[in-house]
Amino acid sequence: MREENKPSEAQESLIQIIEAFRRMRIALARRKTGNYLILWGFILFVGYILTEIFMRLGKYDSIVWVWIILPTIGLIGVCLITVNQTKKTKERFPEGFYIFLIWISLVFYGFIIFAVILWMGNVSLNGIQVSLLFLNLAMFGYVLMGILLGKELALIGISTSILSVLCGLFFAEIF
Repeated sequence: MREENKPSEAQESLIQIIEAFRRMRIALARRKTGNYLILWGFILFVGYILTEIFMRLGKYDSIVWVWIILPTIGLIGVCLITVNQTKKTKERFPEGFYIFLIWISLVFYGFIIFAVILWMGNVSLNGIQVSLLFLNLAMFGYVLMGILLGKELALIGISTSILSVLCGLFFAEIF
């Protein structure tokens, strides 16, 4: 009687195949970091170009607005890419809400730092420092996402932060 309720070999194989497909979709959705890197690379490229242009024109206040607007566009882009990948893979990630909260907290944290810097009045940041501030906030987001999703994102965030600070310290005259 018990053997009648037991699934056949073919049914067990089918269940294993379906489970393998489900796991593959999840793995692909979680490991597709290329779109995020392209987005942030483009935003940073545009930001550095605009920073250089505005510095040469002497419009230093515009640099601040560049680095407020571009990361905001980047965060919206991250949300759109994530929603698109979720729709393509038809998988729901329970940690998605936590990642959303991490990014929101990073934005809030960035605005707090920026507001404190402006409030102090006597502290002014040049273009490189503002660039490094927002770049490292974004890379901190990568580190936090890497903690939840996979070490690749964390390594990208850590290495980019280290390289950006080193370049800002030792190659400031180039920028």
